[in-house]
Amino acid sequence: MSRILIIFSSLLFCSLQSLAQPNQVFLSSNGTQSASVKEVQDFYNFWLSKKSHLRKGLSVALNAQDNLVTYEIGASNQQPDSTYVTLLINNAIHAGEPDGVDATMLLVNEIMTGKFPIPKHVRLIILPFYNMNGLQNRNSTTRANQNGPEIYGFRANGQYLDLNRDMMKADAIESNFMQELLVSQKVDVLVDNHVSNGADYQHIITLLTSQKDKYEPTARDFIHQQMERSLYTQMKQRKYDLCPYVNHFSETPENGWQEFYESPRFVSGFASMFNIYAFVVETHMLKPYKQRVEATYAFLQEMINYCENNYKSINISREKALQEQLQTTTIKLNFQCDTSYHEMIRFNGYTPGYKPSAISGLPRLYYDRTKPFSKSIPFYNHFVPKDSVRVPDAYIIPKEWLMKFDDKYLLKQFINSTSYFAKDTILTLSYYTIDNYATTKSPYEGHYLHYNTSVTLRTEKVQVHVGDLIIRLQADEKFDEVALLKKCLVQLLEPVAEDSYFNWNFFDPILQQKEGYSDYVFEDLAAEELKQNPSLAKALEEAKLKDANLAQNGGAQLNWVYQHSIYREPGYKRYPILRWNY
Repeated sequence: MSRILIIFSSLLFCSLQSLAQPNQVFLSSNGTQSASVKEVQDFYNFWLSKKSHLRKGLSVALNAQDNLVTYEIGASNQQPDSTYVTLLINNAIHAGEPDGVDATMLLVNEIMTGKFPIPKHVRLIILPFYNMNGLQNRNSTTRANQNGPEIYGFRANGQYLDLNRDMMKADAIESNFMQELLVSQKVDVLVDNHVSNGADYQHIITLLTSQKDKYEPTARDFIHQQMERSLYTQMKQRKYDLCPYVNHFSETPENGWQEFYESPRFVSGFASMFNIYAFVVETHMLKPYKQRVEATYAFLQEMINYCENNYKSINISREKALQEQLQTTTIKLNFQCDTSYHEMIRFNGYTPGYKPSAISGLPRLYYDRTKPFSKSIPFYNHFVPKDSVRVPDAYIIPKEWLMKFDDKYLLKQFINSTSYFAKDTILTLSYYTIDNYATTKSPYEGHYLHYNTSVTLRTEKVQVHVGDLIIRLQADEKFDEVALLKKCLVQLLEPVAEDSYFNWNFFDPILQQKEGYSDYVFEDLAAEELKQNPSLAKALEEAKLKDANLAQNGGAQLNWVYQHSIYREPGYKRYPILRWNY
């Protein structure tokens, strides 16, 4: 009898062990609390210890104590093929917006316990939290407009950088890691979980689909006409009325708005350069935390279901887009909204009004939740490029500038024993001179950002030196890598691009003139220069006719001659990265 009891007790213990689940503070608090870094780590370590279907993926050390770790579920992590797609779920890039952290833990728990089927055609990569330092900086006040959770992280990382503005300049270790994750893991679909700010409305969850016109034609049509529409239908069946992210802050949104444009500095904007189908989930800040997490959880489930059921069409469309990107000779830059075109969308809002402010006594905006409405409004979601540039066969980075980029993941992909000039050589190359630019008056994410940059392209014989780096963009043995990276590298290295290295002021030393002249000495040299060069004298007269200030300012005319003469220092405002067509 005692032996039977022992056997029964052992079976019961094993059964209870199999049912054991890790603690989730979101569930134990009835949806009012969010998990800390340690609680998230304990959760994933629990399922790893059970030798479950969860496995570790890529990781990176942020410092001596902290590591960012990804986890994978589903299809094999072998080289991508046509039997599955890779879906990346990214959470807490803004750590005060932790909805995705808890929603993803709910999802993983459901998969591990068999309540949600393990996808056969989806390789699921999970970054439990992207901004680890921000999530460690827990408080209950910095999201003043947000309804829960009780405690959350802070928007910036440990370097006080907004990681969702850092993807191109990649000052942060996290940003270089995200570049590696998206590129090396051949991600097909990205979901980036956020919480909105701005107007009040009925929708619990809104969706920012990466702006379609930035994609290659096949990818553009697929994400907008097929994928996005299907997700809207699936979510509606689950009683969630999606609408596009409400990109409206200064006024009320009931008359429509322009689609949010995420330039390459944003994670989703960066991903779109690789024709990754990128979606930013934006739950509404004023909805209870429990509702927001449940809505995010529902979207993650539906995204997995969509990818599982449509993995073939996702793969086919992205492969076609890759071919289109490989064949393109011109890259479009600096997109702007075309307000002559719009689509009509359904918006469920609250009636806005104005009442005296308790602070100033002046009229202040409020939304009357006793007066909801549902109406069709214009959504301006067509964008056109302001600029474009022809793709060179290669870029050349002089060796003296390489130290500025030695920690950048993207450029490392082109560095091997054959990447450098082996001897000094004279080649016919093109380079830019910087004509005009504006600069922000206050720092933006650690830089005084340039914008409205204009350049002149010049071509001549140029001396390159042993050790200068060659970045080849023509298809070769690295066919896929070249096709994949071409658009992004052009955006980085062309100075007029809004998120180029130039505009993030990696090249500011060239904007400062190092040599000059004494007026009384240079007057005689300038006069002789104009005498010996009639075309220069004519150009000066034409410039004076166009510019009254120049015509009336002797010092300005002297400087004009200097800047157009043989005495001008050749490196001033000369962009050092060279374009090579061989």
